[in-house]
Amino acid sequence: MMHYSATQNAFYPSEMQADYIAAGTWPDDAVNVDDETFRIFGLGEPPSGMIRVGDDTGQPSWQPSPAEPIESVAARQRALIESALSATLAAGMSYTLPDGIDDVIQTRPDQDEANLLGLAIEARDLRTAGETGAVMSLRAQSNRVYTLTPEQMIALTDAAKNFKQGLLAKSWRLKDAVSAAEAAKDRAALEAITWNNDTPNEETA
Repeated sequence: MMHYSATQNAFYPSEMQADYIAAGTWPDDAVNVDDETFRIFGLGEPPSGMIRVGDDTGQPSWQPSPAEPIESVAARQRALIESALSATLAAGMSYTLPDGIDDVIQTRPDQDEANLLGLAIEARDLRTAGETGAVMSLRAQSNRVYTLTPEQMIALTDAAKNFKQGLLAKSWRLKDAVSAAEAAKDRAALEAITWNNDTPNEETA
């Protein structure tokens, strides 16, 4: 035999009642439940979208799960946007190198950004000094090393900068949409916001 407590939303073996009472942990609202009730509500999985709660008689029952607070949904969406931004930067930027080979330029913020900035500064210094025919080296994601002129390196690093700025603008635009949907209490609109479904507006296209 089993007992069920609605306040604790838990089952208690009837044969251990004396032990619980001695320990001061036996709930005052514990009621007897039959084996079938225990099998369904104690051992079985709840139906989709349902949770176990005590009903008006103190017996276990299934009820719809409470809706996630809209603030929690918004926080989760913002976290997903940040994660997608980081993943996209980590994947790098597709770029056609001067020799016509398509490769990926690494754009990880914590590893590659400083390297690209250093290359951009060096390339501009060489251009200023008139060393336009100088040769610079760049290792792409494929691990292949390419040789570029200062002008080619400037074009590449500018493209990488624009790539990152575009992704940041996209993340800000999505977060603004999250804030607007949260303020409007529009759960459907909030849950529909995803990184892949973003459509730039005319100002950011």
